[in-house]
Amino acid sequence: MAAAAVVASKTKREGRRIISLASRSSVELPITDLLVNGKLDIFPHVEEKGLLFLQFRRNMLNLAAGPYIGLIPLTPTVSVDVRPKLPIGNFAKVIDAARGSLSSITGVDRLYLSNDLASNSVLEFLAVNLLHALRPVAENGLLKDYIRTSEMTSSPRGRIDLTGTMVHAWVRGQKHKVQAQRFEQTPNVPVNRVLKSALRMLLSGLKSSGANSRQLNSAVNRAYFEMPSGIDEMRPTDFEQAKHLLLSRLLPVSRMYYIRALEIALLIVSNRGISLQDKGEDVMLDTFIVNFETMFEDYLRRVLELRADPALLRVRDGNAEGKKPLFDDRRDPPAQPDIVISSITTGKKLIAEVKYKEKPNRDDYNQAITYAVTYRTDRAILVHQNKAGAATGLRHIGTMNGIVLDAYAFDLSHADLEAEEQAFADVLLGAVV
Repeated sequence: MAAAAVVASKTKREGRRIISLASRSSVELPITDLLVNGKLDIFPHVEEKGLLFLQFRRNMLNLAAGPYIGLIPLTPTVSVDVRPKLPIGNFAKVIDAARGSLSSITGVDRLYLSNDLASNSVLEFLAVNLLHALRPVAENGLLKDYIRTSEMTSSPRGRIDLTGTMVHAWVRGQKHKVQAQRFEQTPNVPVNRVLKSALRMLLSGLKSSGANSRQLNSAVNRAYFEMPSGIDEMRPTDFEQAKHLLLSRLLPVSRMYYIRALEIALLIVSNRGISLQDKGEDVMLDTFIVNFETMFEDYLRRVLELRADPALLRVRDGNAEGKKPLFDDRRDPPAQPDIVISSITTGKKLIAEVKYKEKPNRDDYNQAITYAVTYRTDRAILVHQNKAGAATGLRHIGTMNGIVLDAYAFDLSHADLEAEEQAFADVLLGAVV
């Protein structure tokens, strides 16, 4: 069982015990630590979706983290914070490069630290959260205020301003008009202008990178046009007024449902995002989860796609367009290597299997060799995450009947991730050219 740091903590807004666990590691806990009123109430989605793996041994629970990272609720009072094997600075970059999305667990919140916004995946996450936060606003009604208006009219409503009437109408011979003042109730107030401007900024800032992104853009577009047309664009003083209203809790008690939407909107209009790994207490959002096994695979494939010369090489996903039957005389089962690189001119191929682990094992060797035979290639590479402190790059495993099997250790924690990406691409693409 791998060593794991376990930290029990509570935040004033979440009020939950948090167990910190490194990705792909495990820890044993006394079952009594998880009981509430003598009952063990584990959420069904934990095992149904493979978010965590549980094994009971007498009075102990062996809790193992799989490929999912994020704050995962285990029971109504305990959550598990599964941390990736990545430094803080690289996490959002890898998700963006993989064109991945941050999924969330419905009804489970956590506190985040705000930081500079430089990630499309984080912006998408904020967009989803803002749309959720706007639902109670739409259901319960927009905040409105009485604003004084003044107009020159022949059909006055409200109080007649005699001074204004004489100066602006009568001295000009407009005896049929008067200047009238009244208070009108309107939603055109600072907090609503901030919300509407946040939606507009999302529409201009979100990048379409797939079906989910297009659906999100459509949802944001609908939310924007559902806001009354009488709500203007944000004025220079609106941000500070809305922020003061929020921090001072000056919203009417009946409008407290504005708080979450306004927190998120202020982040967006100030071009701020959230840290996915640093803990904080700046804003309450849904808890995110990511299948980093899939993300790591998509990321490395994307690294190769961006650097491959399309006139010479094809980089395909063996789980999709690059798959083929495993056997020569049967359609099923399919062979589905993670990455298939082929030369357009020579037909030469390379199979790459991506493993979100620090060291491939015998089963991984068998799988890679089998795929190499199926794809009629003499080269297969197992790509895995580099173990801290170990050498990166290519390492020879062995040769079997002319098939060369190597391993490539990729350093996700490299200070210069772009240089690490280029070195990886040079090796794998160079093996086919």
